[in-house]
Amino acid sequence: MMTSRERLETVIRGGVPDRVPATVHQWQPYHYGNIMGVTDELEAFQAVGLDAVIYPWACVRREENPDWRGTGVETPLPDGLVAIEASLTTPDGVLTGKAMRSPYTTTETEHLFKRPEDMHLIRKYKAVPELEVDAVLALRQRLGDDGILRCFTNGPQGSPWQDACCYYGTAEMIYQAYDDPDWTHEFLNILLDKKLEFYRKNLTPLKGVFSMIETGGGAASNTVISPAMFEEFCLPYDRRQHDLIHEIDPDIAISYHTCGGMMKLLELIPRNGCDFSETLSPPGCGGDIHDHCDEAEVKRVLGAKVKLMGGLNQSEILEQGTGEQIAAEVERCFRHYGVGGGYIMMPSDHFFHAPKENLAHYAAAVRERGRY
Repeated sequence: MMTSRERLETVIRGGVPDRVPATVHQWQPYHYGNIMGVTDELEAFQAVGLDAVIYPWACVRREENPDWRGTGVETPLPDGLVAIEASLTTPDGVLTGKAMRSPYTTTETEHLFKRPEDMHLIRKYKAVPELEVDAVLALRQRLGDDGILRCFTNGPQGSPWQDACCYYGTAEMIYQAYDDPDWTHEFLNILLDKKLEFYRKNLTPLKGVFSMIETGGGAASNTVISPAMFEEFCLPYDRRQHDLIHEIDPDIAISYHTCGGMMKLLELIPRNGCDFSETLSPPGCGGDIHDHCDEAEVKRVLGAKVKLMGGLNQSEILEQGTGEQIAAEVERCFRHYGVGGGYIMMPSDHFFHAPKENLAHYAAAVRERGRY
């Protein structure tokens, strides 16, 4: 029987493991602290016997930048909510924004960027974060054979278009893309340059340590933008960042995250040079891959060019289902996506309320029904 690390690495390298690897996407602090009763994501994986995919969230060096100073005022509200008023001070002006934090997550309610020229403040003043090499290596040693490390990138999301939507607003970016495509491309190039700097600064000294890296984000799904917009405003920028990642570390696997609709992007996603495509979201999770209907097309078109990751319905099955329903969901994903290998099973995205026993059912069902 393979270890979790061997199992995941076998799929990454194009082989067929003893059984399909089964993991989750970015275990959330609320869940592992309040539902699982453990102190971090690795302990959560170990508690239920899933294959660990760990991000180095706590390994970022805190960097003080006098030209990009952030402050925030927090106001407690009923039901555990906290209203946040944030400001970023730069030599060329102040950016302001608002957010609402719940016990589960934080959601922006007013974007930082209000004017097209605000994009130049990122270019001039926003520093690129740096990972603590020793801290990453210590995390890798602690992880051992229980799984792999997966890196993130800088910015609020994994790719330039998705970052732009976070800074300026999704609807606003769509309008700008139509009304002023030259400005849109300039903005995307600024954000791309910051990501390329992040890869040079962080992947180079840690070559061979990360098995995967995640790019992309939901704002590129076909439930948000058209395939034509994806082809113009996402694909060329993702291709450039993926090319550099592979140049720096040819052994790292890039997984492109598309939460939401992706059925109309099956031919486009592989053109950006990624190695995996996620999240394979069913309608119950906001996607457009219908159960027992569209999976064969995804495997035939997308799976013929890149490996697949995701697919499990966390909202309706993992959080609310019975052990039998979870086992049936595991069997569905494995039967449709796992044939011939090239597949890592995981919930399509985040979850906050899945009972610990349901995660144990998930792990047990994979061991029983996910063998090659």
